[in-house]
Amino acid sequence: MTDVTREAPQQRNGHVETSHHPRKDDRRQDKGYYDIPPIKEHTWTWEVPVYFWLGGIGSGAHVVTTIARMCGNKDLAFLRAGRYITLVAMMLSPVLLIMDLGRPERFYNMLRIVKWRSPMSMGTWGLTLFANLSGLAAASQAARDGLLGRENFLARSFAALPDRLLSILAAPFGVFVGAYTGVLIALTSTPIWARNAVLMGPLFLTSAMSTGLSAISFVLNLGGWGERKTLESLQKAERASLLLEMGLIAASLLRMGRWGKPLRSGKLGAAFFGGTVAGGVLAPLALLQGRESRGRGILASLLVLAGGYILRRAILEAGKHSARDPEATFTFAWQENLPLRDENV
Repeated sequence: MTDVTREAPQQRNGHVETSHHPRKDDRRQDKGYYDIPPIKEHTWTWEVPVYFWLGGIGSGAHVVTTIARMCGNKDLAFLRAGRYITLVAMMLSPVLLIMDLGRPERFYNMLRIVKWRSPMSMGTWGLTLFANLSGLAAASQAARDGLLGRENFLARSFAALPDRLLSILAAPFGVFVGAYTGVLIALTSTPIWARNAVLMGPLFLTSAMSTGLSAISFVLNLGGWGERKTLESLQKAERASLLLEMGLIAASLLRMGRWGKPLRSGKLGAAFFGGTVAGGVLAPLALLQGRESRGRGILASLLVLAGGYILRRAILEAGKHSARDPEATFTFAWQENLPLRDENV
């Protein structure tokens, strides 16, 4: 090394120090990576976890009602609840996303091109297509219900739309919207997310189904609507989705291993296990046992919805802690810890 590339000695209290990094100091207690995170943490604010949560509710509600109708369910109260819940959720989701982006034109710019290998590009297009198709189906339902007035051009136009076809076309995009938020964060360098890349999408999709089911159940029980057979079927579907979600949570924690520490410890761990596992899965499962009950159904639905939000919020916050930990990044960087081998990339 020449004198040109050598770092100039530093003077301190009459002693010469030759640190190769300005923040290295022998008097520091920690001897890690100078306490500097090697990767950047996400800068998302409150809008993103709410956007993830509402998107999941909307996708789950739409997929559930579409499948039920294809299987022969003709309960109009159930169909209305699912479509209107999806409509509200998908009206708010893009607004929250644009708020997080800071400038509305950024969302528009992402629609100018299609990048098949970009999760952000695919997510934007998936969200847009799902919101428009499900929105048209909901508008058709609203016209038939008389919410757009009677005998006017707008009501007649929307009532003439093939709502069933629109619902079927929107369903695959609904599944995509429910899962892609988990895939989006998994395809990063954040150890706790990337380590669970295989299960993050299915976990978010299952949570979307459980929250979508619970949102429909909440509306029907609160209003006293829906056929008894429908409410009983909803209860069974909620139990099944919660059991699957619990299994995926357990598998994800095992898969995360040492890199899942932020989600298992401290205040964040208490919120995750208390709010999601105990409050959002186990307690509703207990409430949904036995015959269908309106009061228990309302409480169970509220707990599932709260647990779904806490799940997303906790995972996003855990990503911040994971990105700040140099040891987590460096140990994860070894080839055997990566979610995909070189030959599969």
